[in-house]
Amino acid sequence: MRGAATALLGMVLLVSGTATTLQAQAKPGAATLKNPVTPTPDAIAKGKQAFNKACRHCHGPEGKGDGPLAQKDPSPADLTDDRWDHGSSDGEIYTIIANGLGGDSKMKGAKSALSSTEMWQIVMFLRTIGPR
Repeated sequence: MRGAATALLGMVLLVSGTATTLQAQAKPGAATLKNPVTPTPDAIAKGKQAFNKACRHCHGPEGKGDGPLAQKDPSPADLTDDRWDHGSSDGEIYTIIANGLGGDSKMKGAKSALSSTEMWQIVMFLRTIGPR
């Protein structure tokens, strides 16, 4: 019994350590970043176009984490639910889009494929499909 409890504790620490690592990668200074792009209908439409270009293959066309290239374990985040595991400020979301997550996640950063403006526009688009 003691061995099982020790193993369970070890698994909990491993999982929580991985989650902390993923969150730490997404957040250093990111929460304070402010979106420099004015949220207009045109900017949001461009954000949707950029999302479709770079994100829909894994996150799905509606952002539910069910795209055709979505890995299964762990699966991509459902961007429409009320749970943002890696930060919910505009700056944190932007940083995740730009740099990816690392760890077990297959999410790679998009900063080599998208401009800074496009990534901020994606943040604005995500606000229209997910929690505010």
